[in-house]
Amino acid sequence: MSFDWKTLPSLSSLRAFELTARSGNFASAARELNVTHAAIAQRVRSLEADLGVSLARRSGRSMMITEEGTRLARYLSEGFGTIADGINEAKAKQSAKPVQITTTVFFSQNVILPRLHEFFGLHPKIRVSVMPSTEVVDIANSGIDLAIRASVDEPNWPGLNTIPIVQSEVIAVGGPSIVKEKMPPLEDLPWIWTAGERHETAMLEAIGLDPDSLENADVGVPSYHFSLARQGAGLTTTPEILVREDLASGVLRRVPVPSPFSVTYYAVTPTGPMRPQVGAVLNWLRDTFSEQD
Repeated sequence: MSFDWKTLPSLSSLRAFELTARSGNFASAARELNVTHAAIAQRVRSLEADLGVSLARRSGRSMMITEEGTRLARYLSEGFGTIADGINEAKAKQSAKPVQITTTVFFSQNVILPRLHEFFGLHPKIRVSVMPSTEVVDIANSGIDLAIRASVDEPNWPGLNTIPIVQSEVIAVGGPSIVKEKMPPLEDLPWIWTAGERHETAMLEAIGLDPDSLENADVGVPSYHFSLARQGAGLTTTPEILVREDLASGVLRRVPVPSPFSVTYYAVTPTGPMRPQVGAVLNWLRDTFSEQD
């Protein structure tokens, strides 16, 4: 159905009259719309002038809806009911859709998933889908709700909103079989890193090592780095937050070298409207992990 919006009365006057007809008086309609009694009366009079017909007859404190008013109110109630149904359906569809989070395999396995039960305890009706990726996902065009990305410098990601959630120093770690009180020179020990990944070689270089001269114990799967380090296959560099539990349990030990720099993890969202469910996840990330900073 097509219609000319310019020929329709204002929505505020239609809404005021529908509420007046349903409740039987201006006062109830005013309370529901949180406006004054006089404002409702004015809107109804404006609608009557627009239509050229009497919709309600007032006599002292009482009011009677005319036959024309009753007919119009029925149409308005049906129309507003249809609008409400459409809005509720749209909201329900969005509520049922899980919040999709993309981040690195390391951050999802070692930081998000071990704490995710805490979020579900606070928000049992919100579904969350964590999608680890080794690639930087274009969340603005992929339908992803939220990404967690790390940066050493102030980020410049056009078209995206960024909120810092946690800062972590970069450290070197290894298993107890390698990290001992007396250790060989670090350049004589095997290290684990992904060749060609600039940020990994940069961490090695920052602690004074030449990656080209080191023995690399990598097996070609980045997600195995910590497992290899736990087994004593070599040392590796990492943001401290990713191995915090391993350090606390003694499965990994910190190599006694100064931290070269820190990285900040950001919650990144597309610009534009945000679903309440995404906002709940974002607030939880900020509140939970800022405590670990």
